[in-house]
Amino acid sequence: MTLWIIVAIVYYTLFIYSWVKGLGTVKEYQPEGVVKFYFVMASIRFIMALTIVALFMIFGHHTHQEAVVFCTTFSLMYVLAIIVSVVLKH
Repeated sequence: MTLWIIVAIVYYTLFIYSWVKGLGTVKEYQPEGVVKFYFVMASIRFIMALTIVALFMIFGHHTHQEAVVFCTTFSLMYVLAIIVSVVLKH
C-alpha cells in the first residue's frame, strides 16, 4: 500500500505544479481562457483521481481495511490538493 500512497503523492505534486504553471501561463497570454482552463484541469484532476483509485482496486493486493484507508487518504489528499492549488493562485 505504501507504493500506492507514493503514487498518490507524486500525482498530486505534479497536478499542483501543472495547475500553478498552467494558470500563470493562461493568465499571461490568454486571460479570457482562465475559466476554460479551470474546468479542463478540474476534469483532468477528477478523471485521474478515479483512475488511480480504480487501478488500486483492480491491481492492488489489499484487504478491505487497506482499501478503505487508501480511499480515505486519497480523498483527503484530493481535497487538500484543491485547496492548495486554489490558495497558490488566488
